[in-house]
Amino acid sequence: MSKKTVDLACIGSCCVDVIMDVQDVFRFEMMEANKPDFIKKYTAIEYSSKLNVKKLKIAPGGSAANVASNLSNLGMSTAYIGKLGDDFFGQISKNDLKDTGVDIDGCLFTKEDHTGVSVILITPFGKDRSILSYKGANDLIRPEEIKPEWVTRAKNLQWTSLTSDSGVASIEKCIDIVKTTQKGMVFACPSISIIKNNLEGAKKLVSKSDVLTLNKEEIQELTGDNHVTDAMKTVLDMGPQMVACTDGSEGAYFTDGSIFIKSKVYDVDVVDSTGAGDAFASGVILGIIKGVHMEYVVKMGAAVAAFECSELGVRDGIPHDFRKLEKFIEEKKIEITTEQITM
Repeated sequence: MSKKTVDLACIGSCCVDVIMDVQDVFRFEMMEANKPDFIKKYTAIEYSSKLNVKKLKIAPGGSAANVASNLSNLGMSTAYIGKLGDDFFGQISKNDLKDTGVDIDGCLFTKEDHTGVSVILITPFGKDRSILSYKGANDLIRPEEIKPEWVTRAKNLQWTSLTSDSGVASIEKCIDIVKTTQKGMVFACPSISIIKNNLEGAKKLVSKSDVLTLNKEEIQELTGDNHVTDAMKTVLDMGPQMVACTDGSEGAYFTDGSIFIKSKVYDVDVVDSTGAGDAFASGVILGIIKGVHMEYVVKMGAAVAAFECSELGVRDGIPHDFRKLEKFIEEKKIEITTEQITM
């Protein structure tokens, strides 16, 4: 087993993405009775119909694996901790991480279930995607399977959604190891799946984390607050020192309780926005670990997300050179405002 120290260990989901371009679908919007400003959009398929798929792509994905891979490409040393099925998709996922330079000592395999799969539906309605997520082997990881050395040799920890109680307990074990053995930071990137399926588990893990990165829907669901600023304040009261929230094409928000940063997105041709949240989180984590100022942290998040959106697939657009990211930020302009606040 390798004993090399890594900058960041990532525990959470790893799966294979099946990306389908489906054109013969419908979209409609609904407004909640007691929330007139809260409108949800839905994608609909005609009942008992057979639709042709225009394009198909199969590629490795999963939020924790995405962050580990993204940051490895950008020059950080990373490790992945999680469980895959002992199957073809599991081997694809493992080999891709290994080829990207991610340490996979903590990558476990099981015959109890299949490797996680996400079916991503591309529709004619804008660049946002609908995702059917099968957690599979991801949620079968147990805390007793986590070897302490997988965590102690990492300077920092990042976790993403595992929805089962054993998955939450596994993440909690890793957090507790970090908190008791080193002074590294814990980065939380929960998805809507853990928030909707294991809210108490999500809140417990968030309360033990230092930095929270998520999107507008997720922070609203986590806190029960409709307004982003209120939700971010609620998160800070839960325990994290910093929180970043993305809002699709509207940009992102960041606060540490003393400053509030609002950022637009970089003007790029968007091919596929799937994985943009993981890419933004990757940039934020990279900036915080490097110790750059907060405005630049947000710019890094937005820039990595912009690269990711330029290609089909969740990792394909990520640059393999940190200097390329810096050059992009230097040359591209982005609207960003910062104000002093008290939360």
